[in-house]
Amino acid sequence: MFTVSERDQLRRDLVNAAGNDPRVVGAALTGSAAVGAEDRWSDIDFALSVERDLDAVVDDWTALLYACGAVSHLDVRRGTVLFRVFLMRSTLQVDVAFWPSGEFGATGPTFKLLFGEANEIPHARQPERDGLVGMAWLYALHARSSIARGRVWQAVHMLNGMRDNVMALWCLREGVNAVQGRGLDDLRDTQAFDGTLVLSTHPAELRRAFQVLTGLLVAEISEPEVREAVQALSHAGAGRP
Repeated sequence: MFTVSERDQLRRDLVNAAGNDPRVVGAALTGSAAVGAEDRWSDIDFALSVERDLDAVVDDWTALLYACGAVSHLDVRRGTVLFRVFLMRSTLQVDVAFWPSGEFGATGPTFKLLFGEANEIPHARQPERDGLVGMAWLYALHARSSIARGRVWQAVHMLNGMRDNVMALWCLREGVNAVQGRGLDDLRDTQAFDGTLVLSTHPAELRRAFQVLTGLLVAEISEPEVREAVQALSHAGAGRP
């Protein structure tokens, strides 16, 4: 398990490496460190503005992170930006974002420029309400059919996905971060979601959790026809005609 001092030293090393790389023309801290909100469990979020040889920079920095103790990595792409996420041997997570210099800038409030220049770019937005509603009822459809078919673990998976989207809807309504569960603990009251947790794979338990979830989803839907259709899903999932 990494220590805070080990994390801080590695971040200093990465900042120094960025300053010494002539292809890197800007760097920023992102995430909790950018706003002074780190705790014992925070990871390293680091963004680089790359002026040239982007692929070579990615390769060289990947080699650097492995030399520092990385054991694996995964990639997440947003347009032309590569977010390479490293798992260190110490269990520390290190996220390095490689931005073309013409697009480098803050996508949200957690951005602290260390050197170079940042462009004015649109901030990342909250998810769209209609998309969350749509994904919630889509998961609900598949939860219903999975329960009916006796595919209990698939049903659990679908119920979990349904819950994620319904909870994101609550976050939107209360004006907190609806992305990746980041605002869930800032909601005023989450007790209503206690009953959505699936306590076993018994069909009766799956149907119970499904009914609770559909009730919460219906309360978030303003369109009468959609609300009626989702209510019908709940009745069918409970085994009623």
